[in-house]
Amino acid sequence: MNTELLASPKWQERLDALAGKYDVPGTQVGVLKLDDEGNADIRILVSGVTSLNTGVTVTEDTLFQYGSIPKIWTTTLVMQFVDEGLLTLDTKVVEVLPDFRLSAPEHALEITVRHLLTHTSGIDGDSFVDTGDGDDCVEKYVAKLAETDPYRPAGGPLSYCNAGFVVAGRIVEVLRGMAWGDASPPTSLGRSA
Repeated sequence: MNTELLASPKWQERLDALAGKYDVPGTQVGVLKLDDEGNADIRILVSGVTSLNTGVTVTEDTLFQYGSIPKIWTTTLVMQFVDEGLLTLDTKVVEVLPDFRLSAPEHALEITVRHLLTHTSGIDGDSFVDTGDGDDCVEKYVAKLAETDPYRPAGGPLSYCNAGFVVAGRIVEVLRGMAWGDASPPTSLGRSA
């Protein structure tokens, strides 16, 4: 494999320039190149500091909070179900999760997959409950939503909703038969197999 492309200093220069342009204190970027057989060449590029207060330099081993990236991943998985004909964006959540409840039962009956993915489910998005880290933690979390009051009617204005994406994650678990964190799009996504 030709690794010269990834080893080129232009990538580091570009990262440093973009971090400077957008006032990003520190960043870490993984660059992946696959050869024709699918073998990977991976380079980790870093720039800046982990904190303006401490000035600690970003390294390849620096851990960053990854924020809402799982929402993109979950949406990709759900859209695969749409492609596979397992559901539509207008499928009611209770059709996939018959035990799905909120403290207002009629509200839970109206929520669709589309509402979950577009932050319009009306579920209180800041319902943070520790249900552990076992393979059943998502199932337990969704069950605890039965104690949660809806924030807005389903289909109403956008309201950022972490809880709605956990419900979407539970749909992934049920339809894939595995823990949300273990589910992944096929490796052939975007490539010929």
